[in-house]
Amino acid sequence: MRVSIFVLVLTYIVSVVYGVSLNDNGTSYTLKNDYATVVIAKSSGFITSMKIGGNNQEFLNRSYIDANGGKVYFAAKRSSVITNTSSHVEIAFYDTYDSKSGLALDWEVRYTMLSDTRGVYFALRHNHSASYPTTSFSEIRLVLRLKADIFNWLQVEDNVGRFMPSAADQNKCVEMGPKEACKLPNGEVIHKYDYSIDMLKHNVHGFASQSTGLGCWFVSPSMEWKNGGAYNRDLSCHQGGSDSLQIMYMAGSHYGAGDETINQGENWSKVYGPFLIYLNKANSVQASWNDAKDMATKEGKKWPYTFTSIPGYVKERGKVTGTLAINNPLTGTRLPLEDAVVTLVQPESNTEPIPHQQWRHTSHWAHSLNGATPTFVIYAVVPGTYQLRAWAKGVVGEFILDQLVTVKAGEVTNLGKFTFNENRIAPITWEIGIPDRTAMEYRHGDHFNQWGLYYEFEKDFPNSVNYYVGKSNYAKDWNYCQVSIPGSDGKYKGVPWNIYFNLNKIPTGTSVLRISIAASSSAALSIALNDGKATPEVKDLIDDACIRRDGIRGIYRELEFKFDPSAFKVGENKFTLYCRKIGGYQTYYSFDGIMYDHIRLEAPGIDGTTTNNASGSGNNNVKTSTTTIIRTSTTTKAPTPTNNNNNNNSGSCAAQWAQCGGINYSGPTRCCQGSCNFVNDWYSQCV
Repeated sequence: MRVSIFVLVLTYIVSVVYGVSLNDNGTSYTLKNDYATVVIAKSSGFITSMKIGGNNQEFLNRSYIDANGGKVYFAAKRSSVITNTSSHVEIAFYDTYDSKSGLALDWEVRYTMLSDTRGVYFALRHNHSASYPTTSFSEIRLVLRLKADIFNWLQVEDNVGRFMPSAADQNKCVEMGPKEACKLPNGEVIHKYDYSIDMLKHNVHGFASQSTGLGCWFVSPSMEWKNGGAYNRDLSCHQGGSDSLQIMYMAGSHYGAGDETINQGENWSKVYGPFLIYLNKANSVQASWNDAKDMATKEGKKWPYTFTSIPGYVKERGKVTGTLAINNPLTGTRLPLEDAVVTLVQPESNTEPIPHQQWRHTSHWAHSLNGATPTFVIYAVVPGTYQLRAWAKGVVGEFILDQLVTVKAGEVTNLGKFTFNENRIAPITWEIGIPDRTAMEYRHGDHFNQWGLYYEFEKDFPNSVNYYVGKSNYAKDWNYCQVSIPGSDGKYKGVPWNIYFNLNKIPTGTSVLRISIAASSSAALSIALNDGKATPEVKDLIDDACIRRDGIRGIYRELEFKFDPSAFKVGENKFTLYCRKIGGYQTYYSFDGIMYDHIRLEAPGIDGTTTNNASGSGNNNVKTSTTTIIRTSTTTKAPTPTNNNNNNNSGSCAAQWAQCGGINYSGPTRCCQGSCNFVNDWYSQCV
């Protein structure tokens, strides 16, 4: 006990005595406390050296800050010392726009070290004045190129970590398709996108050393500033020869987020971060990872940071609370919610879709909500006006609250209990998969971040997918993606998939095949029932690159395909899914296709007892979201709603073709006939 007390006291004394210091030798700044030493070049604003106290091992080969994959680099024109005390050192680097700049932006980079900082904090501010010309960018990133011979263990999630191949083996790599993938001498193919991350629950990624126990991690207490927010997926770490690349994408377009364009005449600024470059040492790489996660938890409790003074960073925040419920509209009963998410996003403009491609503002969210009516709290929300969106595992779709949410500094916005109604026109006859916005439950979905699975389709399904409801098991009989295969002429062609199911009677009214899309790339989709005329194609699915970049969740979409009773028959029926290549590469490899999240048939007069449910598919909870409606008896295509559920606080119903939802709309949201379909944020209509 005495020893423990002595150690604690000694640690306290050391931290008080030494604190943090700043040294300027004319060419570089050195930030140092008794835990870490970080050197930053004055000419560039880039970190040139990182070491842990008492250990002479250099972490870095080099680092840089750039845009658009290295086409534009941050180039410090000047620097200044913002704070220099024994407890707080903060320095700033500035790159101000001129006619020679690669982007029409001002850049300000801040590095901060406190007396107890185990590494260094990084923050970046962009500014675009109205007088600047129009400018666009797809990526903004900080890259640390660590020494690969030392930092040879990569980890980005609990279940995504590995020992990286040597630089010598990588230099012998043979390029595969796509070009970012290469085959090592041992036959293994490595692909940098196998280590991508989803922002929703992410807070740490980086490298550790098997030989020294050292670790270098990006610790992010908040990802509120990331373009796309909770919806976004992006690259994080990979290896290149003698460098282990640890990357923080402050803006990125790898999974369909799109470019960011600021027009002349527009004043705009944004702060990315601060986040912590965390340096540690542990007995094993797994211990280093666990320690980094613990640090992420601690840093999260400090958010928003009080130490930074970078212009535009908001310290005075608000809080949003509420209780979420989703009803089955056919029964009025609550649907149990699992791993539900509530997000706050700020509308950008009528021409820029949200939330997947949102970038101008911050977004905030709460996740992992469970129960019939879970209560949520979204902390540290930047004051402003937001749109609330929600979704949950086991429930199809995404919901929008029919009122905007205003957040004020120092105040709690209590939304009370709000209830959404799912969009379902009839009882579920059968369903395939689990509505969770991923294709993870299907064949190969449990190891999706592995190069080349799309090439396995012909071998796994030589006769394509023929799924028999009640007999097949989607875990092995439904592939994680529907892709093209090479034809005899070398060009890739689509292969139809079939779903077989039995009916003992004909539906009494219009039925809906509701298809939730987890991801898509350069593909169009149409459906035929019993070899009849196929529906008009849905051609506006966004290419989110998820297939070629080894993801499992891209840009979510819900589609409705409507069928008249006369299209069905007693006995065996068949839906055919035609996925056609409409862009991308025509030869060499196939990266077009669709990842299905969930498929279900809703048929009036048939409650699921007249046909067998899909094996392993026992979840009958459904909900509404981004919906396109296709009807077999016409060629009419409804507007492409991204969300067609607004909360219903009224017991009345809206007539067919009447308004049933939208921002500031206060009337009935339940349709007397048909479904409430989203037209735009301000208007939904019963059709």
